[in-house]
Amino acid sequence: MFLSNGPGDPEAVVETYEQVRKLMGKVPMFGICLGHQMVSLAAGGRMEKLKYGHRGGNHPVMNLITRRVEITAQNHGFNLVFPSLGTLVPELSGGVAEHPVGPDGTAATGDLRFWAERGVAPVVENEHFGRIRLTHVNLNDGTAEGIQFLDAPVFSVQYHPEASPGPTDAHYLFTAFAHLMDGDPDYLDIDIARDRLAGWRFGTA
Repeated sequence: MFLSNGPGDPEAVVETYEQVRKLMGKVPMFGICLGHQMVSLAAGGRMEKLKYGHRGGNHPVMNLITRRVEITAQNHGFNLVFPSLGTLVPELSGGVAEHPVGPDGTAATGDLRFWAERGVAPVVENEHFGRIRLTHVNLNDGTAEGIQFLDAPVFSVQYHPEASPGPTDAHYLFTAFAHLMDGDPDYLDIDIARDRLAGWRFGTA
C-alpha cells in the first residue's frame, strides 16, 4: 500500500489514519509527506505545526542507516514529534536511554541532529506496533524526516522522493519499497551514490 502526499493539517483526516492503523502490519506500506503523517498518527505519534514550514527543493536530509545525505524536495507545515512514538531502546540506540531535550528541557523540542552527530539510528518501543526506528533527520532544523517499523512492513518519509523536476537523491526509496515487498529485511540500506551510478560505464585512461 502506498500512502501519497496531500495538503493540510494531518489531524483533520482522522478517518484516514484510523484506516491506516487497521492495515498496518497486514500489507507492506510506504508513506510520503501526508502519508508519513498518517503512519505516524496511526502509531500514536504526535504532530506539531512547524514555526517555519519546509518548502522548496534544497533541504538536506541524512539517512541515519547509510549516513548518506540527500538533497530533498519538501512542502509541508507539520512534523512528527519522534519521542511521542515511545521510549528509547538503549541497546538499539547506541546505549542512549533518554531522548535529547530542547531549550525548554523537554524531549518534544529536542534536536534530532543529536543522532546524526553520533551516527545512530535510534529505536523506540511503541505500545501499538513494537519497535520503530528513526531513519531520516533534517540537517537544517533537526526535525524527523523518516521512520521504519521493525516489527511490521512499514516505512515512511516526510519529504518528496517523487519530485520532478527537482532533486533525485531520494528516488532510491521506491527501490527500497520494492525490496520491502520482496521481503528484504535491509530494504532501506541502499547507497544512493551506488544507486545513482548504476548502469554508468566509465572509460579507462
